[in-house]
Amino acid sequence: MSPPTDSPAITVRLDAVDALAAELSSLAGELADEAALCRSAAGSLHSALSGDEGWSAGSAATTWAALAEVVGARSGAVAGTLASAVAAYRAADVALTERIAFARSEKPGGSR
Repeated sequence: MSPPTDSPAITVRLDAVDALAAELSSLAGELADEAALCRSAAGSLHSALSGDEGWSAGSAATTWAALAEVVGARSGAVAGTLASAVAAYRAADVALTERIAFARSEKPGGSR
């Protein structure tokens, strides 16, 4: 392990990261809804337009739905990762606080 350096520290605001995770999770849900709407529109476009135009419009809507699903799924995955990281940092902080409190209570003159 390398020794600490004098480079600037990185500060992470857990509440802000948690809010970002919630926003990404919401976005993932909205994109899933949009994908379903695009798929529905694809069938309607294909039926409403004839020939190559109908096929092209339906194909574009189907592709757009697939894109919305991929972006939504990845947004949801990032949201889950961020939420898990925040929970892990908070759990580690609680554990560290408890160890410090225990160590202080074990010192001579500490309260028991």
